[in-house]
Amino acid sequence: MSVREMLRQLAHQGFEIAILGATNFDHPRGQLRLAELLPEWQNAAGVFVDVRDDPLAHRLVKTASTKRHEMTSHEAGVWYIQYKGLLDTWKPDLVFYYGGLVTEFIVGIEARARGIPVVVYVGNGTYTGARWCRDVDLIITDSRATAAMYAEKQSLKMTPVGKFVHPGTVVAASHTRERILFVNPSAEKGVNIVAMVALLMEARRPDIQFEVVESRGSWHEHLGAVSRHLGKPRESLQNVTVTPHTNDMRPIYARARLLLMPSLWWESYGRVLVEAMMNGIPALITNRGGMPEGIENAGIILQLPAACYEPPYVKIPGTEILTSIVDTLIRIYDDQPFYDDLVAKAHRVGNRDLLKESTQRLIQAITPLLEKRAGDQDFEALLKQGHRQGLAS
Repeated sequence: MSVREMLRQLAHQGFEIAILGATNFDHPRGQLRLAELLPEWQNAAGVFVDVRDDPLAHRLVKTASTKRHEMTSHEAGVWYIQYKGLLDTWKPDLVFYYGGLVTEFIVGIEARARGIPVVVYVGNGTYTGARWCRDVDLIITDSRATAAMYAEKQSLKMTPVGKFVHPGTVVAASHTRERILFVNPSAEKGVNIVAMVALLMEARRPDIQFEVVESRGSWHEHLGAVSRHLGKPRESLQNVTVTPHTNDMRPIYARARLLLMPSLWWESYGRVLVEAMMNGIPALITNRGGMPEGIENAGIILQLPAACYEPPYVKIPGTEILTSIVDTLIRIYDDQPFYDDLVAKAHRVGNRDLLKESTQRLIQAITPLLEKRAGDQDFEALLKQGHRQGLAS
């Protein structure tokens, strides 16, 4: 989603862009954004599908599965041949990609063989080793925190450019500010902590409602596990509404009073955090990754024991911390001046033209590479020159 918006903004600035992908996703729910096109993919003749996504155009290799990890070697081979042909005929000045699977390595290898600069985007803290960025000229990321983390742990230089979210797709027209919002109930996002807090709130303040939006995770599974561990199995809570994965978060943000985001893994920035700020919704977060710089002073930062941040992220903090979270949530509802101040701060963060600022940083980062005009080179000569078998002229 971030890369798509980056490309959209570059296209609006006059950059020529060609996109080569496949009809698969890193998670099955990802395909819901293009659900109306799925019948066309399945019925399309040939091995390619062209999708118009104004102002972008995608050329996609049609895969048997929509799951990224089930892409076959034959399908990858078809993609590879198309990629080489695109490089040699379209002759780009820059190649841009993301991901750390073996297939992605080909992107950098073929571009480098032709002297084309390569940019890769990193939006999480899970990349390890050096192979994934061996053929990369520039690594961009979303937050200063992630850039600093990779510099410290792996001596990698990354350029933070910010998050790419178009306000027109996420900002609600009006706000009732009724519910505490939690998105993506998974262990790394702190679902076990949220389940415990919701259980305590159900007994103490049942009038305060939570809304859990499912994405990759399942609220019912985690609630069941937490409640069974307490010896009181529950399948649901009276103060929790579960909303299925959706492509339009505006009605949900319209109902939200606070974003609850106790992420336990390295949260590079947090897309929903940016969207919440754009809606003037304050956030309660953990001190992980780039989240503090994402909200600035428009929220509350939790301090959790170090053990909570260790995989598999199932450690639940003690009663004292859980009680303090509950007290804070109650204050969000009962102390109106306190809440109004947080809303004003969230508006100040979200009302800046964050998308324009991020786009400017991105263009500034890639301009030195574009100025090399790599697409003007003789690719055929470069490929022969770099061939170790000494091809005949």
